[in-house]
Amino acid sequence: MPTTDGTIAIDRTGSDSDAEAISTLRGQIDALDAAIVNLVAERARLSRRIQTARINAGGTRVELGRERVILETYRDALGAQGPHLADAVLQVCRGSR
Repeated sequence: MPTTDGTIAIDRTGSDSDAEAISTLRGQIDALDAAIVNLVAERARLSRRIQTARINAGGTRVELGRERVILETYRDALGAQGPHLADAVLQVCRGSR
């Protein structure tokens, strides 16, 4: 059954509604995962453009100070595990040049 925030409240009686709720929640997770993949892909495209511009201007491809800021941002938002996620995103976005 939908709650006021749009999520699904799970009935703990083990009924068919539990299976429906789980299916609905998994669908929501799948949609979020697809959105995350699309966002990371867009971030990687932007990152490549920045890397190219930086190299063309005589700089380095990777700016470690900027990466530290990103790691701190993820830590502040997500706690101790945030930097692990940030590092994974940064690795995807750095590319293999």
